[in-house]
Amino acid sequence: MAKKLRNLSSAHVISEIETGLKRLSSGLRLLVREVHRDGTNGVSRRRRPVTQALRLQGRYMGLIRTLPAKEKGRVKAIRAKKGVHEAIRAARELKA
Repeated sequence: MAKKLRNLSSAHVISEIETGLKRLSSGLRLLVREVHRDGTNGVSRRRRPVTQALRLQGRYMGLIRTLPAKEKGRVKAIRAKKGVHEAIRAARELKA
């Protein structure tokens, strides 16, 4: 291939490269379209409803994640004794 390109002018080589890139770009667009279509199978997926329990768990995990290990232990102990609501309240106080 290198020998073929040496005999051609630089303008022609640039034109060949541009043509190749256009083909590659259109091929990738088609591939993305096919992959997207195959992934969904034409059926929309239902999202799991967000329950109160999931919401509480998310709040608890989000708050406890940023606490140091010692304070995490305190919050976990509060959760075991008094419940999630009290643990969230304690974690918010410790964070502030």
